Amino acid sequence: MSNKTLAGKVAIITGASRGIGAAISLKLAHQGANIALNYKSNANAAEEVAKEIRTLGVRAITLKADVSQQEEVKAMFEAAQKEFGRLDIVVSNSGIEHFADIADVKGEDIDAVFAVNVKGQFFVAQQAYKYMEDFGRVMLTSSISAVKGVPRHAVYAASKAAVQGMTKCLAVDFGSRNITVNCIAAGGVKTDMYTEMSAKYIPGGDKMSPQQIEELLSKWSPLGRVGEVEDVAGVAALIASPDSQWLTGQTWQVSGGSYMV
Repeated sequence: MSNKTLAGKVAIITGASRGIGAAISLKLAHQGANIALNYKSNANAAEEVAKEIRTLGVRAITLKADVSQQEEVKAMFEAAQKEFGRLDIVVSNSGIEHFADIADVKGEDIDAVFAVNVKGQFFVAQQAYKYMEDFGRVMLTSSISAVKGVPRHAVYAASKAAVQGMTKCLAVDFGSRNITVNCIAAGGVKTDMYTEMSAKYIPGGDKMSPQQIEELLSKWSPLGRVGEVEDVAGVAALIASPDSQWLTGQTWQVSGGSYMV
């Protein structure tokens, strides 16, 4: 696709101060989009990403908001609309992990995970519906754990499975405006939390070195490697592009073809 396929478009990405969110922000900016980067607490990290984006000749702002709080999400979208005057692409990337033995899970743990991973994503979609231009793109985030059994991961997996169901319904709700709604379910991607999370994900992983963990996860993919944040960003760019106008209500498994899915 052209390097400027998204020229003139405006995207808002939640959880964009690091990892996958930052990579998606940069990828869409390379395609010509102006970017509103959401963060919850790390303003400096978000501004560093914004600075890099501005070197590409597009505009970038940072917006603080806790996506689990409906009023903060509303204020974030209002600020983006005021700054750019339009909104074409929304990527709901914010999420929190959760690993625990069954006996240790408390009700408040479930509430905390669902507040961000489910309610937060719905709040983002809700405001997207209000502010987006027709023919736009909405992307939610799930995980391969939604369709694969993972030890000590039931609460997180349930929250991500809920997002896949939400995606199907929102695709119908947004369809009359020709706005597509899709879901990205990544797995085995190297982020700043990759080693810590992988050690919990793999039985006995707490006794493995980072190199051993990566060697094991690499064997799960026919491509013989783990994912990079750019792999997910590339899929987001495809969904954002004009070429994806007939793709909606889908969950994209970005897992390197892992046989564990």
